[in-house]
Amino acid sequence: MKKRLKTLTILFIGIILTSMVTAGCSRDSSSSDEGVYTSVSELSGKRIGVQMGSIFDSVSRENIPDAQILYFSTFPDIVMALKSNKIDAFPNLRMVQTQYMHTDDSVTIIDEEIGRNPAGYVFPKNKKGAALRDQMNEFLQSLTESGELGQIEEKWCEKDESKKTMIDYTELPDINGKLTFLTEGTFPPFSYLREDLVVGYDVDIAARFCKEYGYALDVVMMNFEALMPAVTAGKCDFAASGIAITEERAQSVYFSDPNIYDRIVVVVLKKDTGSGAFFHSMADSFRKTFIVESRYKLFLKGIAATLAINILSIIFGTLLGFAMYMACRNGNPLANKVTEFFVWLIRGMPAVVLLMLLYYVIFGKISISGLAVAVIAFTFTFGVSMYGMLVSGVKAVDPGQTKAGYALGFDDRSTFFHLILPQAAQHFMPAYRGEIVALIKASAIVGYIAVEDLTRMGDIIRSRTYEPFFPIISVAIIYFILAAILTAITDRVIRNIDPKKRTKEEILKGIEIHD
Repeated sequence: MKKRLKTLTILFIGIILTSMVTAGCSRDSSSSDEGVYTSVSELSGKRIGVQMGSIFDSVSRENIPDAQILYFSTFPDIVMALKSNKIDAFPNLRMVQTQYMHTDDSVTIIDEEIGRNPAGYVFPKNKKGAALRDQMNEFLQSLTESGELGQIEEKWCEKDESKKTMIDYTELPDINGKLTFLTEGTFPPFSYLREDLVVGYDVDIAARFCKEYGYALDVVMMNFEALMPAVTAGKCDFAASGIAITEERAQSVYFSDPNIYDRIVVVVLKKDTGSGAFFHSMADSFRKTFIVESRYKLFLKGIAATLAINILSIIFGTLLGFAMYMACRNGNPLANKVTEFFVWLIRGMPAVVLLMLLYYVIFGKISISGLAVAVIAFTFTFGVSMYGMLVSGVKAVDPGQTKAGYALGFDDRSTFFHLILPQAAQHFMPAYRGEIVALIKASAIVGYIAVEDLTRMGDIIRSRTYEPFFPIISVAIIYFILAAILTAITDRVIRNIDPKKRTKEEILKGIEIHD
């Protein structure tokens, strides 16, 4: 354990120093607003970053000849790619870019409109969705006529965060029911997390709507590319995150009238004019990542969700794998066929596909949390691995051990549990430890189904700080620590069941020796 911690410490220091050098050498100020590219025509054949599920893919292809389109999951990912020179530019809404440039003066806008984005609220295509759409249209019309809609837009475009106030939707009374509202949560100023509360332009209007019509409101964050599938599957009552209204999308969902009709522009880096202060940059990154708005609490919340998913999946997966093995151990034909098919199905399916299949299809019409679905999915994957480890571990035990058990008067079950399984465990426990580490890493994808795990919290923090390195380094370090803790616990179990790794005193503990 001490050796592992020493290795991790050296690794962490190396990662942090590397990130410090990168941060210290990055652009943090410019003397002019001139960009590396000054017109859209100059981007011909260049690398253009777009967010998956957005209309910026088609807009880029239509307006930038021979554009090399690269896809990213979140807006912070695109920002990080631009600042690390993985892409040359990216299109987005003027409102988003204006907000982004309030906190980062290393980028600028090519002030040429390449399209328009009529965005609104999305509702499931059912009776309730149609009724809510009509109410939302009525509400948006009243906001437009009173001039309040424009005032809300101006407020969320402000640089001063203290001016961006909104009602506390967590206190709205449940008069006509409770609505579940899905939003990205990493897309300022439309939706983002601020002090444990999701706020933003889309959220503000949604909260006002619910207050007006007597609904309680539950706001759930989800990856942008998962919003539309979640709406069509009926996992929510409505959703919004600057979602463009298109004819193709309208075939599967109901759209409200637009709540904004924004310009689409292109963002590029400014011309490099030098680097900033090394230690000041790191201190500022640390402060924004952990201290401002008590963001360390987001990491703690993410760690709790990640640990819950992994620990429960390990426990239930171990039990599932053991049950599958016991059902097949004596050659039951039906159990063998069912288990063989289940193992083939789970092993051949990527974890992210399994997650989405369970969440949107199998449990599509059932009210079940994303965390519960994640536990079920990873219980299946870990259970299949456990079954395979038991099969290989038992095969490694000399068949003569079973005969010896029978000769001693043990029945079949007693022979297995008292003689075979303890010896098999010595063979498969190292692989078991490896599966735990693999599970921890695999669970980082649960943000696709609205689970606020450690990785998702890192994305949320990056969406607020626009710091590409420090949040990622922090998440990496925490994952290393979690893996080290769980593998250390597993090592302790291995040591206790392996006579070769125990001391004479530990082996003889509880045994009285008479001279």
